[in-house]
Amino acid sequence: MMRRLPILFAGLAGLILMGSPSARSEEVVLAPHRAVYELKLDSGRPVRGIDDARGRILFETLGNLCEGYTTNFRQVVELSVAGNQVVMDVRTANFEEADGNGFRFSSRSTENGRPREETDGSAQRRDGIVRVAVTKPQALNQDIDGGTIFPTEHLRRLVTAARAGSTILEVKVYDGAETGAKLYNSTAVIGRRIEPGAGDVEAAARNPGLLSQARWPVTISYFEADKESATPAYSISFELYENGVSRQLAIHYGEFSLRGTLASIEMLTDTSCNR
Repeated sequence: MMRRLPILFAGLAGLILMGSPSARSEEVVLAPHRAVYELKLDSGRPVRGIDDARGRILFETLGNLCEGYTTNFRQVVELSVAGNQVVMDVRTANFEEADGNGFRFSSRSTENGRPREETDGSAQRRDGIVRVAVTKPQALNQDIDGGTIFPTEHLRRLVTAARAGSTILEVKVYDGAETGAKLYNSTAVIGRRIEPGAGDVEAAARNPGLLSQARWPVTISYFEADKESATPAYSISFELYENGVSRQLAIHYGEFSLRGTLASIEMLTDTSCNR
């Protein structure tokens, strides 16, 4: 019923950017941080089969351009469905190599406390292709498009594109979602730059680590690569800060949508390094 939020999180050519693993975004420095988002049902959008929804996201990112990036993510959502309460709990832990060529992922989900799905695997770029090796829920080995990028590199390319004034970023993204078999074509639409400190924001977003950062409204639509459909599998909108932090989430699953407000943020120790 509910897919987990992707970890948020190119060569620049005009307004359209097509991803390339060689088009690295070395100048983008992502801030290590731990953020909590409060979720609620977006009553302003169509809802099918859901009476109410609320929840929370915990997102943590650590690392740097030398050692790679670790992201930990937990999303808990309580759904009211025909008078029944369903609690979905998804936890993921990912590591992405600094050069964007290697990715390890692990995911666990429960429904009302009962195990629902477990995924473990890795992906490695070699000889112009990306080789995926999944060990859970069942063994799977497949080769996918060599131009595919992983979540942290996707986030860094979004910042690079936004800085350059580009409005669209199109890339193939692999994040090990669900059973590890899905590859997505993503289209990001980037809005106008919002100057540092501008606008009325929630208390958590007045953190000094954010007030000094420019930000951009972004909407990303994800399309299953093996299906020819003009309708995305899901989409997410948010404001993206130059240091990789997000606020003002809107997650659209099809049957229903959630809005996420930044409730707290802790800027963690910066371990930046020179390459």
